[in-house]
Amino acid sequence: MTEAEWLVFTRPNPMLRFLIGTEERVQDMTEFPACKGSDRKLRLFACACYYRIGHILPDSAAWTAVQVGERFADGMASWAELQAAEGRVRELSAELEPVWRASRGDERNALAPTHTALSLALVIAWREAQKAAYYASSNAYLGFASLTNPGVGPNDYGFGTSQAAEEAAQCGLLQDIFGNSFRPVTLSPSWLTPTVTTLARQMYDSRGFSPMPILADALQDAGCDHPDILAHCRGNGPHFRGCWVVDLVLGKE
Repeated sequence: MTEAEWLVFTRPNPMLRFLIGTEERVQDMTEFPACKGSDRKLRLFACACYYRIGHILPDSAAWTAVQVGERFADGMASWAELQAAEGRVRELSAELEPVWRASRGDERNALAPTHTALSLALVIAWREAQKAAYYASSNAYLGFASLTNPGVGPNDYGFGTSQAAEEAAQCGLLQDIFGNSFRPVTLSPSWLTPTVTTLARQMYDSRGFSPMPILADALQDAGCDHPDILAHCRGNGPHFRGCWVVDLVLGKE
């Protein structure tokens, strides 16, 4: 992959393979020696895939598992806690599966949001963050396309359009979280004023990133003149936990 491709891709699969560092079948792998992304960022990307379509996913157990996954990525939850949340989702998924397989028409459409939520949460709780990121991506964009185009197959125009839109949005997520891997950016310690760090911490903790342009102003006031940093803060976003600029400010990898 080239820098130009990274910046314009509208399909997340090749970007994820570049980050994970493999062209092999991801599900069969147990180690990822060529991985370019941290486990934390990959897990946060997986969670962000869920959050992006969370408004059409109603299951509270799935939502709880994703939140535990997010805390696990940040070292705020143990593996045992994530396993417990995943176990509850797996239990509900096993109860739903025979009903799901037997369903048709309106019944299947009614069950689809819960089925999608549980399936996606199970993937996000995968032990290997690389697998969580890779399969959360496809589960999310296919689930979104199916839920917004009920009763049709993947060859339907509307399904394909919805899938392509969500894939493009996920590419934006990858660029937000991982930045430009071909041009690593460092932050001068002199730019980390109390205002800058407080803004970044508040956004990270609240998951509300609307003050990003204000962060750009604060960084500029502190002497930051890096065009990539300022442009990212003032761009259209969206931003999620793991945003590369906020991570730089907070010293997260």
